[in-house]
Amino acid sequence: MRRSLPLILMIGLLAGCRGTRPQYFGKSSLGFGAILVSARIITPNGETNVGKMEMNFESDNERYRIKFRPGKTSLLRLEPDVYRLHPTRTPFGRVEARMRVQIDGRSYRVPFPRSVLRLRPIDVPPTKIVAIGVLEARLLPIARGKRPVIKIRLDDSIQARRGLIESIINKQMDPKTSVHIRDASITWVRALEQALTQLLGETGRKRRFKPAR
Repeated sequence: MRRSLPLILMIGLLAGCRGTRPQYFGKSSLGFGAILVSARIITPNGETNVGKMEMNFESDNERYRIKFRPGKTSLLRLEPDVYRLHPTRTPFGRVEARMRVQIDGRSYRVPFPRSVLRLRPIDVPPTKIVAIGVLEARLLPIARGKRPVIKIRLDDSIQARRGLIESIINKQMDPKTSVHIRDASITWVRALEQALTQLLGETGRKRRFKPAR
């Protein structure tokens, strides 16, 4: 047991360098905030829910590894702070310039989208929910002899963020929702109502990126 302890500590340290996983549908608790994310994958044959994407969500104090699931809204509980969407990291903490996208059983490596890097910092207050948006991957038609081209963007429109909030609210009333997810989402009722009210109060699309100089 003593011999294995250094190995366990090393594994934990490396996991922290890459980024820890936020608690999936963690219950509301004092001192924690939450974000809502989802994904959309579009192929030449239409939209598919088979696949996934990952990015980091980082602040000066915290580092999380976020999984974006197509067709599913994830409520992720984390420490309150001011974050940015960030490229993933290797087990030793090195930034990965290319992100991995899985579509219909195939894996692709694409450049991390600059539009995401230009987004303003995202403030996640304690006991509040912030709808981040829907990460979209669009696989363009593949020409003969050419490599696949995938366009990545974050849909953080009012409509997209409202859809994330409403999907979590709907889970509370859906009898098919698992007990764990239903119970967790119910603890965030007040935060969801506040997030929806704030979103509906937006009079226009706010620019959420830093303009190029």
